[in-house]
Amino acid sequence: MKAKKQYDIIVAGSGMGGMTAAALLANRGLKVLVLEAAHALGGCSSSYYRKGYWFESGATTLIGFDKNHPLRYLEDQTGISIPKKEIRPSMQVRQDNKVVTQFKDMDTWIEEISRVYGQREQQKRFWTLAYDLSEVVWKVSLRNHFFPPVNWKDLVPLITQNNPKDLWILPYALRSVDDVMKDYHLDRPDFRRFVNEQLMITAQSSAKETPFLFGAAALTYTNYSNYYVPGGLINMIHEIRDFILKKGGEVKTKCAVEQINRTAKGYHVHTAESSCQAPVVLSNIPVWNMPYITSGEIKDYFTDESEEYQQAWGAFTMGVVTNDNYPKNLPLHHQLHFRDSEAPKEIDSNSIFVSFSHSKDQQRAEKGKRVLNISMHTQPDFWFIDDQKEYEKRKREVSKYIVRKLDQLLPGFHSGDIIEQFSATPYTWQNWVYRKKGRVGGIPQSMARSLTDWMPAETPFPGLFLCGDTVFPGQGIPGVALSGINASKRITRYLEQS
Repeated sequence: MKAKKQYDIIVAGSGMGGMTAAALLANRGLKVLVLEAAHALGGCSSSYYRKGYWFESGATTLIGFDKNHPLRYLEDQTGISIPKKEIRPSMQVRQDNKVVTQFKDMDTWIEEISRVYGQREQQKRFWTLAYDLSEVVWKVSLRNHFFPPVNWKDLVPLITQNNPKDLWILPYALRSVDDVMKDYHLDRPDFRRFVNEQLMITAQSSAKETPFLFGAAALTYTNYSNYYVPGGLINMIHEIRDFILKKGGEVKTKCAVEQINRTAKGYHVHTAESSCQAPVVLSNIPVWNMPYITSGEIKDYFTDESEEYQQAWGAFTMGVVTNDNYPKNLPLHHQLHFRDSEAPKEIDSNSIFVSFSHSKDQQRAEKGKRVLNISMHTQPDFWFIDDQKEYEKRKREVSKYIVRKLDQLLPGFHSGDIIEQFSATPYTWQNWVYRKKGRVGGIPQSMARSLTDWMPAETPFPGLFLCGDTVFPGQGIPGVALSGINASKRITRYLEQS
């Protein structure tokens, strides 16, 4: 065992939340160490290389650079410039014989959604409300770094830093997306399917279970600037890594955190090969993993918290390389809808999400070829079985089903053009990004959970902080980046007061 080394902050996990916080803290002159279990940085906000091509690890869409958005804040505070190109339109949805193109411009979007589903005036009122609410949510979220409050000190900025004019949004924390749809008589079954599937890829839940306060931002994310990172999202993570290193921090891969032990002066963090110490630890590790790397009352705390959130989604994903025989102006992101009865029992999804590499991105695939990242929701427990033959059979069946649906629904896709193909289940994800049971996407939205019933960035244990998609505000790259911003603010206050 190597000798312990002293740092100001140790960050466990290099997902976007941890990297955001590490960059902000390093920028303040603090000595930061980031430890990542995998061989590549970024967790679910990254890319991986396989058979000559670059695939995205998890997230494939990228927003958060508009006014009052977390990634804009990160760039403004640090001077980091994440390599990116805006894409328009953001996405297309294919439902039965309908094609819905999701435009950034709100007026154009309202015309498009009305063209497909009718009820123009109701659609206009619904989407205008959703966007207006989303604007306030982003603004208020970026202002309130100490939400949810954990003590009386957190209440002071909540009272003094907020505008009473923004309080109109609060009742929508108690009303579901479904409730608001009913207000506007938007009750067409096909439109309801559209909304439910949009929420599943953003809020991990349905219109009935998603509070409109969160659902508004989830539904309107395509009305903000959407970006593509040439070469893959790992280049975004590497840009942040380079900034941390420039500021004197350290970033280590293949260094899984095996134990976090509390001491009189802070924490000892143990990996297989070394031990280091710091007064502060920031965990970017999902809440479900925390009981396995802590002990005593800390372990008890995380055991209780993780048991409260056992219902979470896994993903069945595919990486596919094909010849580039697609229509010239085909958007990069697609959601393909289908009926319940069509899906195999191995999944619990009514849609497939497909993202393409850019046709001119020859870092990810040579000219004339395209990389496709494909994902569907699935129940994690279904894939954790002892029968290896049955497991492989299930993988093959779902893979065949997905390819068949792509043949049917995705313009320009022909299975005969496939050059490379592989699939991953929640079991794969557990071994790949070390998330317990392969749960990805965070904790699903629920009307039963109040605004304050979210895991905050600050734990009851002095010096131990959290970020990531199982911490407020939840899933998505902007969401986890915001959790990292909030954690950095709490850590800074803690160190100043220690």
